[in-house]
Amino acid sequence: MRIGECTDIGRMRDTNEDSYFSYLNENLVGGMVADGMGGHNAGELASKMTTMIVKDSIIQKFNPDLNYIDCGEMIRRAFLDANEEIYEYAKHHKEAEGMGTTASLGFIYKKKLITVHVGDSRVYTVTPDEIKQITTDHSYVQELLRRGTITEEDVKTHPQKNIITRAIGTEPTIKVDVGVRDYNGETVFICSDGLSNLVSDEQIFEVINKNDDLQMAMVKLVELANKKGGNDNITCLAFDV
Repeated sequence: MRIGECTDIGRMRDTNEDSYFSYLNENLVGGMVADGMGGHNAGELASKMTTMIVKDSIIQKFNPDLNYIDCGEMIRRAFLDANEEIYEYAKHHKEAEGMGTTASLGFIYKKKLITVHVGDSRVYTVTPDEIKQITTDHSYVQELLRRGTITEEDVKTHPQKNIITRAIGTEPTIKVDVGVRDYNGETVFICSDGLSNLVSDEQIFEVINKNDDLQMAMVKLVELANKKGGNDNITCLAFDV
């Protein structure tokens, strides 16, 4: 079992609005990255609230008798709880109006990889042969790409690429993507867009495969994002079994 994690404020921001957690016991291995948004540090609060609510729910409700479908549903409901709590908080605190966060989670459980996802943080799988993004960004440019209006190359430089179409806490209800796939020893990599906007999939693939120590790999990826401008908070974590 390997795990690594790293977060950094970047070179352009005054606060780090990213939050994350990793979690492992003898049955469950994984983690989550959340990227907050909103003025007056409300984004930082939204991402922290989400990671705390989801982690606490897993600690309290997980038991090894759950099948992988029920495990995914338990985590999906935790995302819904976080959405409701953040939305209600913002309603009663004017300074937190519009607060929200992305949230992308991956867990290895019973030889399955469970992903739960809202927003444009990402979950990838990495093998010695390939890297594959297994979540779909909930973003304006992804929707344009899906419609065929723009190309993959256009996505990288589109002036509205930072507009997300789904976030936790901005609406009273939220649709949460849940995925389940067979797990065959891949390295699972989760990051905020402060990394994926600056570091290419090919570079992520190369750094992870060149470093047996996943902690060192995460540090190097954050350093690379900062070298390329560091215009946002940067968070990533990786794990495998």
